[in-house]
Amino acid sequence: MKFGKINKIIAIAMCVPMILAGCAKSDAADKSEAAQPKQTTEEATSVKEEQFTIGIAELVQHPALDASRQGFIDELANQGVNAVLIDQNAQGEISNAQMIAEKFVKDDVDLIFTIATITSQAAKQAIEGTDIPLVFTAVTDPVFSQLVTAMDVTDNNITGVVDAAPIKENLELFKELKKDIKTIGIIYNIGESNSEVQVNQTKEIAKSLGLTIETVGISTVNDIPQAVNTVSKNAEGLYIITDNMVASSISLVAKLAQENKLLTVSADGTHVDEGIMVSKGISFYGIGKQSAVIAKKILVDKVPVSEIPVQTAPEFEKKVNVKTMEALGFTKDNSAFEGAEFVN
Repeated sequence: MKFGKINKIIAIAMCVPMILAGCAKSDAADKSEAAQPKQTTEEATSVKEEQFTIGIAELVQHPALDASRQGFIDELANQGVNAVLIDQNAQGEISNAQMIAEKFVKDDVDLIFTIATITSQAAKQAIEGTDIPLVFTAVTDPVFSQLVTAMDVTDNNITGVVDAAPIKENLELFKELKKDIKTIGIIYNIGESNSEVQVNQTKEIAKSLGLTIETVGISTVNDIPQAVNTVSKNAEGLYIITDNMVASSISLVAKLAQENKLLTVSADGTHVDEGIMVSKGISFYGIGKQSAVIAKKILVDKVPVSEIPVQTAPEFEKKVNVKTMEALGFTKDNSAFEGAEFVN
């Protein structure tokens, strides 16, 4: 009997430290929890809402549009925007552009970023009746393309950055390269309103410089060789506007133009990397970055789209392709190349 009592006492004595230790751990855990700031429901919701879904619709893959896309992505990260990107390419097809835009709307994305006129027009139609904002880039004239009613009137939830190049300065480059030049050719996609705007603008400006513009329209990239050949019969130079069909085969255009001894000037600096001789134009990477800043204002800063007018590129860049320059008999000290970046 005594031994039984003693055993019970010993068992109880052994349990006491364990119970005390358990209490101490529980106490420490409670204090640790108390030391941590508790996240309110509102704060948790706010953090969750800071991740946005952005649909990117690029018309076709080529260096200029790719540069805009990359500029947008890089600057979103730089601006600290936490975004999930749905990246789509229409492969140059209007029907694809429409399907992509409609899918973005169905997925209820927070914002659509469009690269080029056709994808922008498709997205405009798709977002009607929704509150999804649209930011575009690589559009030459958003008013003519009926994206906005005026550059400073963006009350339909659409704004962006245009890719308009300094046409007069580019035409003057031809005159610096060849003082007695008279005729300059342009090949362009007859189905792209962006190109139609540039052709009309170039013709008007050319008159004031005593130049004649000869245009050849194309419907597919397969028309390019014949178009360049036609231009070369009457023109001494080829002006490359920001036409997406032409840009998608710019290496071929540059090669054919050089074979036909045509002076080549482009509105797009990325074309120089592909063999066009000289360009004074916008940075497509730069206007992509500008578009990302606009997207951040809309999504993060909650600035109404109606308060963000359509923007233009802040500056232009001049580039010269050295191999093409030398093949056409020019040297770096030509006045037309003053201040240019020379690339091989």
